[in-house]
Amino acid sequence: MKAERETLYSSLRRRLIFLACVFAVLAFLHFVDHAIRGELVVQGDLNPNWNHSGWPFNTHSDKPYVFPIAFIVVFGLVLGGIFFTLRGRLWAGYWLATSIALFAFLAFVHFVGFEPNTAETPRIMFMSYRAQIWGILALVDLFSMFAVLIAFAFQAVRTRQLSGH
Repeated sequence: MKAERETLYSSLRRRLIFLACVFAVLAFLHFVDHAIRGELVVQGDLNPNWNHSGWPFNTHSDKPYVFPIAFIVVFGLVLGGIFFTLRGRLWAGYWLATSIALFAFLAFVHFVGFEPNTAETPRIMFMSYRAQIWGILALVDLFSMFAVLIAFAFQAVRTRQLSGH
C-alpha cells in the first residue's frame, strides 16, 4: 500500500513539475518576445506605448524596472515551486494559487493594463512585427501560456483530490 501511494505521489509530482517546466519555457520565450518587440517599437518609430520591454533591454522606457521585476516574480514562483515540489514541500495548493495568480497577472497586463492605454493587447503584439509570422508566433506563445495555466489549475485540483496534498 505504501509503495502504491509513493508511486502515485511521484506521478502526480512529475505532472506538476512537467507543467511548470512547460510554462517556464513559454514564459522565457514571452520575455524574449518583449525584448525584441521593444526594440522594434524604438527602431520602427512605432507608438511608444507599445514598448513593454524594460531594463536591461530598453533604456528608453519611463518604467525601466517593470521588466526585471516581472521576470524575477514569474521565475521565482515557477522555479522556486519546482525546487520545493521536487523535495515534496509544495503540492497542489501552491500550484493552484500560483497558476491562478499568473493567469490573472497575464490577463491583466495583456487586456487591461496598469494605466489607461497601457495594456499590451494581442493586436499591439501582432502589429509590432513587420513580418506577420513573428506576430502570429508571439500570439501562439501568449495563448499557450494561458492554456498551460488552465491545465495547471485543473492538474492541481486533481492532484489534491488524489493525494490529499
